[in-house]
Amino acid sequence: MSAAYLAVDFGTSNCAAGFMLDQQPHLLALEQDGSRYLSSALYIERQRDPQDEDAYLSASLTRLLAQNSKVLVGKAAHERYSMDPLGGVFIRSPKSMLGSRLTPAQTEIYTQVATLLLGQIKQGAEQKLGHQVERVLIGRPIHFQGIDLALGDERALAILNQAASRVGFKEVDFAYEPVAAAIEYERHLTQEQLVLVVDIGGGTSDISLIRLGPEHSQKFDRSSDLLGHSGKRIGGVDMDIKLTIYGLMKLFGRQSLALDGKPLPGALFSDAVNIIDIHAQERFYAEKTYDELLDLKDLAAEPLLLNRFIQVYQQHLSYYLNQKAEQAKIGLTEHAAVDVILDRIDQGLLQNLSQQQLMDALYQELSGISKLIQQCVESAGVKPDSIFVTGGASAVPGVQQMLQQLLPGVPVIRGDQFGSVAMGLSKLASLRFG
Repeated sequence: MSAAYLAVDFGTSNCAAGFMLDQQPHLLALEQDGSRYLSSALYIERQRDPQDEDAYLSASLTRLLAQNSKVLVGKAAHERYSMDPLGGVFIRSPKSMLGSRLTPAQTEIYTQVATLLLGQIKQGAEQKLGHQVERVLIGRPIHFQGIDLALGDERALAILNQAASRVGFKEVDFAYEPVAAAIEYERHLTQEQLVLVVDIGGGTSDISLIRLGPEHSQKFDRSSDLLGHSGKRIGGVDMDIKLTIYGLMKLFGRQSLALDGKPLPGALFSDAVNIIDIHAQERFYAEKTYDELLDLKDLAAEPLLLNRFIQVYQQHLSYYLNQKAEQAKIGLTEHAAVDVILDRIDQGLLQNLSQQQLMDALYQELSGISKLIQQCVESAGVKPDSIFVTGGASAVPGVQQMLQQLLPGVPVIRGDQFGSVAMGLSKLASLRFG
């Protein structure tokens, strides 16, 4: 195989890389087991000091990165975290932080984290290709996660640009992820269509209404065909967090009562599992939080629940709870109810979750996506001929029903949940660099 460029879907949940081979998109295996999707996760080992256990446990990410600590990426990171959550720092979905308001130190940390992920992708791709690759097209959402929109987008792109440069890419360009997904759908069209692309990814929901067809397929710049678009920080990771809060955290004392009959304060329960908010995680894992948790336990009518919550703090189990919620969300796409087993917390501890509970937990997210679709169609001023749905979170119960209610009679086509963006980027990269 040979390619003079690489297309990279730098995703919130998973990353993929590819190029065009014999006029077909080809995604490279990035995991040791042959998977084409590299989980967007890193585990950075702590160097244990038996003489200073407190320093070992409180070692900052900055310090660990400066020490060139061993880094595991993808499934290896998940497996190591599962076996030894306190043996290092586990980072999931770093893309979700790139558009946030970061201090200079935090910006450097996330630049280093993005560099580690892109370096793993580039190295793996070059091993498969047998030669170096110096040009890359990276997918980007319409808006990165964050409250500053354009300013946040600039910060995120600057971080990714710097990271790509650090790993050896000499030429870097970006393309909208929903447009890339549309390009993949376009390969199968025989005539022009107006297509509404609904891309519900791990970190963002991006909606585009785009003119597609064979006569447009050789253009890299599709801005004249993009009739309307909208996007917002609503994605699968947000859904996992919401399901964790509303479905699982009651096992740890959320919404339980104090001895005086009043509900316990809820802020810490949300901070504990909000894994894509660096400020929330810093608040929850601050040293003073331990004393706050002990005070909460003294107030609680059910102190056993708070013992579990303290265990989450002591063993850094925020990601574990989110992973369990994510697995439940996936299971509920096919089953009316699932059992979430939390053996790491307490042997035999489980929570049954239903599709209705999932829908209740995600009401705000689904309502937000519905508004994005309406905004996109209204800004385009035309009704789509078809709807193309992609993204890892697009299979969530309720999405299909929502689309049918918003645009009755318009056919819905499901793409490759995880691969459509990467395959479309491969085509765009061939037009940009090939």
